[in-house]
Amino acid sequence: MPGKNNPTSATLNIRDSASKETGWTDVKASNGAIYSYQYTGGNQPANNGSILNTVGGGHAATTLRLANTDDARYEFASISFTGDNAEQLSTDAAQLTPEGNASQTRVIKDKCTEVIEAHYHVQVLDTKVNATIPCDPMIKNQ
Repeated sequence: MPGKNNPTSATLNIRDSASKETGWTDVKASNGAIYSYQYTGGNQPANNGSILNTVGGGHAATTLRLANTDDARYEFASISFTGDNAEQLSTDAAQLTPEGNASQTRVIKDKCTEVIEAHYHVQVLDTKVNATIPCDPMIKNQ
């Protein structure tokens, strides 16, 4: 019998500048400015937001949070998926909780009934300049 999938969390940190630090990825925002992002958490040893779930291990949920929930500058604009040909993944806003608000927290749900190798594409809105920032880690079911 496959192992049980456990709830997972990942945190996304964003900077409004390029970064030369290990683990940070530079990207171009919709306004042409360079931002950098870093994921921590997930359920893989790399601690980079990557998620690996077991088919047959039951539904899995990943709570995705922005790193600085005290700063309302950054909000989740959207989350979409590529490579999910078996329609395993979905997302919705998390409930309002003491840990954060719905604009800075999302839950990614995985049915874990089919093998997939997908990416979740996170678009974060910088409300200060009205620009979106792409931040894309991986989800895999095996």
